[in-house]
Amino acid sequence: MKDLEKSNELIILYELYSKLLTTKQKEYFELYFFDDYSLNEIAGLKSVSRNAVYDSLVKITSALQKFENNLQLGFKQHQRDIIYQEFENIKECVRLIKKLKKIDSD
Repeated sequence: MKDLEKSNELIILYELYSKLLTTKQKEYFELYFFDDYSLNEIAGLKSVSRNAVYDSLVKITSALQKFENNLQLGFKQHQRDIIYQEFENIKECVRLIKKLKKIDSD
């Protein structure tokens, strides 16, 4: 279940939408994705079956993706990040233009 790219995507979604999850869902997610517990370890801690933990994680990831599909906070943040990077490029261009002007004025 822990494909690195998929895990990173889910962690980003969790950071955006965790307040919409139940306490139990947060606990399972954090144990699995942040604390790197196995399904069996979580099952032992919570006194449930491994399959119950797996089903919960599937439901949690589905809920996070549903939140993203409806609210698109992750997508919007990604779009902002792209624009912020363009601002950094513009700042670098302005700095270089000033440097060129300084050379011409000396």
